[in-house]
Amino acid sequence: MVSSTFISKETEVQRKPVELYHFWRDGGDNLYYTSGDVKVLYDSHRYVPATLKRGIIESNNELNATTVTIQTVNLGKPVSDFIDINPIEIYWVSILKLHRDQDPFEANVIFLGQIKNVAFSGVAAEIECVGFEHFLEMPIPQWRFQVTCNHKLFDENCSIKKIVHKTKAKIKLNSAKTQLESPKFGLKRNGYFTGGEVCFKDEHRGIVFHEGNTITLAYKMKNLENENIVDVYPGCDGRAETCRDKFNNVRNGLFFRNIPIDNPTRRTTV
Repeated sequence: MVSSTFISKETEVQRKPVELYHFWRDGGDNLYYTSGDVKVLYDSHRYVPATLKRGIIESNNELNATTVTIQTVNLGKPVSDFIDINPIEIYWVSILKLHRDQDPFEANVIFLGQIKNVAFSGVAAEIECVGFEHFLEMPIPQWRFQVTCNHKLFDENCSIKKIVHKTKAKIKLNSAKTQLESPKFGLKRNGYFTGGEVCFKDEHRGIVFHEGNTITLAYKMKNLENENIVDVYPGCDGRAETCRDKFNNVRNGLFFRNIPIDNPTRRTTV
């Protein structure tokens, strides 16, 4: 509910509307911008002027995710993080609307979601956003009757401590910055780090291949340089044998190893 002050301002002829944009990611950046020409202090946060313009917020009654496109020029972060590739981490975005002549300020949230993609044209960029309803498309129930484990490696149900399996290594990079080399990787059997991740500062990248002293990343880490020290974690393919031999954690696995491989409903008689 909004106050009577807010309602009266809405009915006035002279108003000073402005929109506030908050971009953030878990454990990372918090960026505050306003489409207005002067900075706005709201809810203890300082929103600085930026060249921002949004399109119509599209929604319907069929529970499809809300969408909106934000156009900007020379914004810097978070746009700059999408120049090479889309980052693995989710960037959230909220758009608020308020009137600068209100006392006190009351903002109305008109969009909440995440950045889906960024398209570039010179110094201009279009930020494609999808609403929080996007998560309604996730499968339910979360756990399934399947051969592979329902838990995610290192989550609370898996119970394996991530720090126990961390490998710190000073690396050498190839020219494409997608292959990392260290003698410490060779201390583990081939494939040990496949499916795992490399962490450097606030960047995370998946490992697609491990052989000998070399691991290969799905995408390069833009801030990683030669001789940097990274944290590397192993992967898990969800099989009971891997859980037993690699992590000695079968008792906490949630897999159903003895279910039939073939589906009897698809059998045909001759």
